[in-house]
Amino acid sequence: MTLLQLSESILELWINVFGDSGAWMLIFCGLMALVWFFYEGMRRGWIRKKKDEWEMDNVSRFLKFIIFLGILLGLINIITAVVTIWGNIPPSFAYRDNPTLNAQNHYDLLTSISLLVMGLAMFIKPLQDVPIATVVGLVAGAAVALLLAMIIPDDILGGNTLKWILVITFIAITSIVGALLKVWVDGVEAVAKFLSWPPIALIIAAFCITQGLFVLVGGTSLIMF
Repeated sequence: MTLLQLSESILELWINVFGDSGAWMLIFCGLMALVWFFYEGMRRGWIRKKKDEWEMDNVSRFLKFIIFLGILLGLINIITAVVTIWGNIPPSFAYRDNPTLNAQNHYDLLTSISLLVMGLAMFIKPLQDVPIATVVGLVAGAAVALLLAMIIPDDILGGNTLKWILVITFIAITSIVGALLKVWVDGVEAVAKFLSWPPIALIIAAFCITQGLFVLVGGTSLIMF
């Protein structure tokens, strides 16, 4: 099996498993937003005053575990949002079969965009304390330096010259990739923090669950494009 065939098989499997479940996934996003609401509200002392005790509470640890599971759910949401837009896949059977929409082979833009935004937020939020940009920059720098070491013949450049080229390349790639990625990650982290702020999280939860139910049960969307 070639790489192209493998990619097509994986894409087909993904579509079969997640392609028409956008409504359900958006409801799960709403439930995750409720977890954000309770966790951040209690951590900030808005719902429970003794936040020092809350940090060591079993409920706190359980909610934090669910938030970390959001990394996987967020990744699934992101890929599904892209795949549904690319493949024009309806988010539910009811949406597909709604005769007034003629949406048999058409995605719902509001559902797909909501999944994409929530997916990014759920993926980034648990990683806010991890220096993602630095790690990715180091990996990219090391990969490029290793690639150069494998490509450049030893007899073209002297040993010391090659070492300096690899060192300079590693530092340059690490700095450039890290800086560019940090700008992007900081922006997504700001969005994730905003969405998980308790009042906003509650609104987001209501929206995701309502939109998900509209698509799942009614076969329509809150906003039609």
